[in-house]
Amino acid sequence: MHPTIAELVAKMGVTIETGTALTDSIEKAIDKIVEAAKANPDQPLPTERNLSESLGVTRHAVRKALDRLESEGRIWRHVGRGTFAGPRPAADPLDPRSIARHTTPKEIAEARRILEPQLAAAAALRATPAQIDAIEDALRRCATARSVDVYEVADEAFHRAIAVASGSTLLLSLFETINVARREIAWGAMRNSALKPERRDKFTGEHEPIVRAIRARDGEAAWNAMLAHMETIKDIYDEIDRAKLAGRNLIAL
Repeated sequence: MHPTIAELVAKMGVTIETGTALTDSIEKAIDKIVEAAKANPDQPLPTERNLSESLGVTRHAVRKALDRLESEGRIWRHVGRGTFAGPRPAADPLDPRSIARHTTPKEIAEARRILEPQLAAAAALRATPAQIDAIEDALRRCATARSVDVYEVADEAFHRAIAVASGSTLLLSLFETINVARREIAWGAMRNSALKPERRDKFTGEHEPIVRAIRARDGEAAWNAMLAHMETIKDIYDEIDRAKLAGRNLIAL
């Protein structure tokens, strides 16, 4: 049977003090755990909740200590994956999954806001009739989806169909890189909150003018409609990030 975190820290000779020494003692305790974890750098450290319960302190106190350790480069954190020992590894620009491990929901929203309106504008000018049919089919599947899983597949198909219809291999590859990061990060613990039924309806409603503009071969209208959709997505990601920082339940958003 493995020792608990508290037993491990006690064995290492670290005690949790009170008063002004509290933060320092928590940091020392977690630092001991970090040192032990370096033997398995791919294994995440215990969660904030687990650390707070085992050490008998608040999550706020644990988070404060983790913030300081991260600023010193002793740990690094990744949304959706956890906290890891050591400095943040460098991203491999040729590996989409490596990029995903180094990005954030905010960065994903910003990248989509830059890229996807241009994809929609290009699709309006270049899409074949068959490609427009594929975009409309994905829109119908979004509208009829009755679960998060079904909607997620249809929504991804919708945006990918537009990227394909842009006629640019390079832009499509950029879309796929961003999409890998989106699946790795944004749709982890966040997706149930971001894709509640009323939000799915709103997203579908925003998809419709994009499709109308593409079918009408109106690049400017397609660009503006997709930009409006990306602004909605950015606002939701921002709301989720604020909730996470405040410790609120994402599902309640």
